[in-house]
Amino acid sequence: MLDPILTKPWHYLSAWFQNDDPPFHTAHERPFWDYAAHEPQLNNFFNEAMSSDARLVTSVGGTGTLAKAIANAFPHLNCIVLDLPHVVAGLQGSKNLNYFAGDMFEAIPPGDAILLKVYPKFFLLVT
Repeated sequence: MLDPILTKPWHYLSAWFQNDDPPFHTAHERPFWDYAAHEPQLNNFFNEAMSSDARLVTSVGGTGTLAKAIANAFPHLNCIVLDLPHVVAGLQGSKNLNYFAGDMFEAIPPGDAILLKVYPKFFLLVT
């Protein structure tokens, strides 16, 4: 998606090396997560992008597409989808799938295994 919301931060990469503000924050004067929380189109686009990746990596959970597949394949396994409150709001769990609103940078629910989907290029822009 070549939306200016996502392309504008690339113009601030050099500034990022001179200060501690991520390019997205410099371009839009607020963190990506705050921007997405108040911009439904960006929030939906991001959640769809996170759930459409076929790799065995999941960034905190999104709408739970990967967790649902794992929960269906292994019904004896309890799965928790962790993501920001505005991402998991209104999502319905199942017998072995639950949604947990939170911030992975503050706390992660306990578990035997944690699956973290990371997009390095994306994190360069928002962290």
